[in-house]
Amino acid sequence: MQAEARFKMPFNFAQVVIAAFGAMSLSVLAYFIARVIGASMEYSGGLFQNLDFIHIVRFTAPPILVLGFLTFLIGRAKPGFCRIAQVIGVAVVLASAVVQWFFAEDWGTALAVTIMHLVVAASWYIAVNYSNRKFNEIAELENI
Repeated sequence: MQAEARFKMPFNFAQVVIAAFGAMSLSVLAYFIARVIGASMEYSGGLFQNLDFIHIVRFTAPPILVLGFLTFLIGRAKPGFCRIAQVIGVAVVLASAVVQWFFAEDWGTALAVTIMHLVVAASWYIAVNYSNRKFNEIAELENI
């Protein structure tokens, strides 16, 4: 009788997909609320002169999905990497959120984009959480 091999899974990739599209939905909601209250969504410098709906979609879900997948693959070999990826990801997003205040044309734009960054940071932290620790420990015990 041969033992069934189970692969190490640092987290369920479905939680990355859910977090990515949840962050995108909340960011789009923040975008439309900001537009309604009068935010110009224009910048005096940086990468964009004007922030559009498609920018919100393009720069929210795909980065979380791609980087989440890479974290998933690396985390299978080294589960401790998930924690490092959590901290680095949140730090980069929060640093990027601060930069918005320097380039935004008005406070409404800066506040809205900062809120979007906070949503993405929280989603990233939840998405790559090493949540399958018990599953991996049980799999190790069954293979012994």
